[in-house]
Amino acid sequence: MAAPYDYALPMQDLSGKTAVITGAASGIGLELANQFGAAGMNLVLADIEADALDAAAADLEAAGYPVLAHQLDVRDLDQVRGLESAARERFGNVHLLCNNAGVGAGGAIANSDDIEMWRWTIDINLWGVIYGCKVFLPAMIEHGEQAHIVNTASMAGLGSAPMMGAYNVSKYGVVALSETLTQEMQIGKTNVGVSVLCPAFVATSIADSQRNLPSELVDAAPVASADMQSAIRAMVAGGIPTEVVGAAVLDAVLDNKFWILTHPESHAGITGRADQIVNGVNPAAFAGFGAT
Repeated sequence: MAAPYDYALPMQDLSGKTAVITGAASGIGLELANQFGAAGMNLVLADIEADALDAAAADLEAAGYPVLAHQLDVRDLDQVRGLESAARERFGNVHLLCNNAGVGAGGAIANSDDIEMWRWTIDINLWGVIYGCKVFLPAMIEHGEQAHIVNTASMAGLGSAPMMGAYNVSKYGVVALSETLTQEMQIGKTNVGVSVLCPAFVATSIADSQRNLPSELVDAAPVASADMQSAIRAMVAGGIPTEVVGAAVLDAVLDNKFWILTHPESHAGITGRADQIVNGVNPAAFAGFGAT
């Protein structure tokens, strides 16, 4: 196990602390809410899907957890600022931020008609994380209590599969942002720990991300072939349970662990890519270790 950071003590006692989770109405985000709620935290749930958000909040409240539900489009900086204000007004200091909202969208780089889909994907997956850090981090540092940020990336942030250009770019960006952030927090000797979550396939609804497309993009969105759609859904459905991911994230927060790799079988792909880089070997056709 990696040694804990020497600048921020692990958040061993989560009881009564406050967690903000984006993309909290389903999938990994909902499981994070379950894990941190069970650990005694106040929960601020943010998601763009109002009905699913209300249902998730009702279930979590029924389990006895203090909950604030807040509809949010992470692409909108003012809305992220509004989330921070609402969380502070309801629960006071924020101690844990899970920048988890994300969508799965790909396509060949040579395609000339999917620029707006690229923009949508990167705005959510990368700019949403940037906004979260920019908006929440200053107050987390200022209040001085032990705090932590978890940014959801993917194995697609550590290896680039074809036909997933926008997704890969967004997730590489999240990894780079997180690595930069953890160094800055160490240099500043702050109270804030950082983790980056890089799972491969997880059984979520990410294969149906286009359900949340803005109306102006619905007609313009490229449509994958039936075989491709079926293959993607099968790979996602065969992924690990969200409970495994949630438990790994909880452990990382408690242990102040930066890298959260939920699929041990992916390690060989990571080290193989590193060997190619240092040995000057051109990338070959991607053998694959999946993506969230």
